[in-house]
Amino acid sequence: LSSRRFDVLVIGGGIHGLAVAYDAAQRGFATALVERADFGSGSSFNHAKTVHGGLRSLQSGDLLKARFSIRERRAMARIAPPLVTPLAFMMGTTRKLTRSTWAMRAGFLLDAALGLDRNAGVPPHLALPAGRVLGREAYETAFGSNARADITGAARWSDYHMAESDRLTLAFAQAAAAHGAVLANYVEATEARVRDGRLTGLRAVDRVSGAELLVEARVTVNAAGAACLPWMERFGARPAFPLLKAMNLVTRRPAGPIALGAPTSGGRLLLLMPWRGRLLVGTSHSDQPADPSDARVRPDELRDFVDEVNSAFPALALSERDVTLVHRGVVPAVRDRHGVLALMGHHRIHDHAGDGEEEESEEPPKRFHE
Repeated sequence: LSSRRFDVLVIGGGIHGLAVAYDAAQRGFATALVERADFGSGSSFNHAKTVHGGLRSLQSGDLLKARFSIRERRAMARIAPPLVTPLAFMMGTTRKLTRSTWAMRAGFLLDAALGLDRNAGVPPHLALPAGRVLGREAYETAFGSNARADITGAARWSDYHMAESDRLTLAFAQAAAAHGAVLANYVEATEARVRDGRLTGLRAVDRVSGAELLVEARVTVNAAGAACLPWMERFGARPAFPLLKAMNLVTRRPAGPIALGAPTSGGRLLLLMPWRGRLLVGTSHSDQPADPSDARVRPDELRDFVDEVNSAFPALALSERDVTLVHRGVVPAVRDRHGVLALMGHHRIHDHAGDGEEEESEEPPKRFHE
């Protein structure tokens, strides 16, 4: 890491950072990456293990996000076919306009139009059928004792399940290394090196040996997950978004073959999904901003989440003793017009070249992205 000057230096070895390192290395750039813990140990592991096609984006009229999600879902089936399997989802329809059978049929027609090429280049066994609306009988069969009296039918669609997402993360690391990238986990970036108003590299510490390192690079990419905010502040950028804590529960209960969705008493949609034969429930998130370093699960958070699950699926009668693991991550958020926190719906790229004064130099700007 200290033996030469790199073209690209990436902070963070989650799925995003490793994908950046792979992309840069395969284009011929001298690439380095440092990760302070295990590769993929943050939000890259702690999620619902699904690759969704953006159907929910249609509810808010975000056609660009829906189309983007369809293309990315297809890309996963093309580049990692051994790691994904089709998974059916089902949700009840009601007489409420936005969740009526007519609304769902219209949504599925729009989804089919946006995803006309959803199976292009995809192996036949991974081809996804179009969504459809079924009758009350299909709903009762799937939901059993959790069936509700006000449900008129069922909306059924398919996405991908990625049970071993950490294998995808590791595959990106291996591919980046195969193209010459230098990757080091348990190496933590600690300080920015700035010369003449430009970033020239980072100081880092090898957490295994204690050795201090100086890593020089033309461009640095901040893919540090929740820790991206502290790095933004170090470069004079005012954090442009809050963070929230998102959680999924892994339980000891057995899972069925279909993912089931139902609203909580507060209106949030929760899903019961299979993972390694167990029932995984998600996703819940905090209603207050989270600190970048706070990925703990407090007893009151777990209790409130279990209560949410039981309001959506009363017959499940889930208890805190049934929970064996809590997937959790601190992720970017936005506030709606009412000031309520929600997950950030779109990716963002921020160029820090405009955050501070830059003196003239014969060298090109050393930029910092996240």
